[in-house]
Parts: sequence; C-alpha cells; structure tokens
Amino acid sequence: MHSIPELPISVQDVQPKSRVRIRVAPLLAVGHASVAIAIIFYLLLALLTDYEGATYTACTRLNVFPSLSAVARSQHIGWRITCCTNLPFGLLTSWLYSRYYRRILPRKMRPFGCLLALLLVQTSCSFFLWGMYPNIAGESTLHRAVAISLFVSCAILMAGCFMLYKYYICVDKQSQQQLAYRLKCRLVVTYFAAVPIMWCCYFLHEHFCSSFAYSVFGVCEFVNICSTFLYLATCYFDFHNVHICHDQRLGFFLSEF
Repeated sequence: MHSIPELPISVQDVQPKSRVRIRVAPLLAVGHASVAIAIIFYLLLALLTDYEGATYTACTRLNVFPSLSAVARSQHIGWRITCCTNLPFGLLTSWLYSRYYRRILPRKMRPFGCLLALLLVQTSCSFFLWGMYPNIAGESTLHRAVAISLFVSCAILMAGCFMLYKYYICVDKQSQQQLAYRLKCRLVVTYFAAVPIMWCCYFLHEHFCSSFAYSVFGVCEFVNICSTFLYLATCYFDFHNVHICHDQRLGFFLSEF
C-alpha cells in the first residue's frame, strides 16, 4: 500500500526541520574534572602568594603544607566561583543517575540507586555551602559540620556507586566498560587509602600537636576531594549516549540514543 503524505497544517510544517544535539557526557566530565584542576591551581597560588598564611596553625610545630580550608580562605573568590558553578553539574548528574539506575538496575536495587542519587544532591549542596562561606575558621562548628558531611557523603557515594557499577552494570566486559571500571576502581582505592591517614593525622595534630601531622592531613584532604570529583567525571562513560536535543516541533528533550 502506498503511504498517504500528510498535509501541512501550519507554517512550521513547511519550514525545514532543524535539530540540535548536544552530548551531555563531555559537559558533565569537564564540569566535574575542572573542580579538581581548579583546586590544584588554587593550591599552587596559595603556596606562591600566601604561604605563611595558608600554612599557619595554632600549633607551634612545623607545618609545610596547607589544608583545603586554608586554601579556600586564601583564594576565596576563585573558590566561591568553583563551588557555585559546580552545583548545576552536580544536580544534573544526580537526576541522570536516578533515571539511569531506575532503567538498568534490578528492581530490588533501584531504591538504593535512587538513594545514592539523592546523596549526590547532598554532596553538591555541601560543596556549594563551603563556597558560600570560604572564610569561616577551621575551628568553627559550621566548618566542621560542612567538612564532615562532605567527606562522609563522598565516601558513601563513591563506595555505593562503585559497588553498583561492579556487580550490576559492568557485566558485558566491553572495552569501554573495562576502562571505566579500572578508573573508578583506582579512584575509590585512592580515596579510601587516604581517609584513615587523614583522620589519624588530624587527631595527632589536634591532641598532640605533632610535627608535619597537619601537612600530611592537608595532602590527604586534597587527594580525597580531587578523587571524588574525578570519580564524578567518570560519569562520562555512563552517559556517553545521552544527548540534549532541540527540535522545532518538540522543543527541548532528552535523547538516550
């Protein structure tokens, strides 16, 4: 049977169609990885321009490396911009992961996947809050609450997402999935190897004022925060087929093909 052509009913129907496709994965990867790059850049600026202020602590023992909060106070303008601009990427990543987990996970694991997506929202908001108040003292209750909530949520988020990826997603043994698995695995191992060292050194600094304890704490703190955002940047492999599209008839919509 011959198909009957549809007659135009408006001016838009006779205009040439134009469709715009924007890949989401590179945008998210750049948005998250740029945080780690910016943090390293601010660290170098603090060491070069404000070394004494960045490495100062109430402890009289020798300290040669600044903490993350000291760098945030020293480079507060850039730090605020970085934290604020990362919030939309974090919220978009959380929304995409909630859709992704609902589609790909078994029914019994979908609530856990959605919980991890909500935890990513909390992580992004904690990082945003740190950007809003970069000049707060490290001994203040607000700073400790933000820092502890950020590092705890990052630990749960990385461990949970990696577990789901290992046991429920990376099953086809494709080369791209294997590359993503190796990257995620190394970042998770790096994060959890630095966590106990970081908190042990913080305890030694606070209670015994040990030499170089705060320096080691600062190094581990930078390793942890950079590992977290580099891990979030690996969402590139999870959303490589997702596009933001625009069509004259349909407007903006999300395509996963």
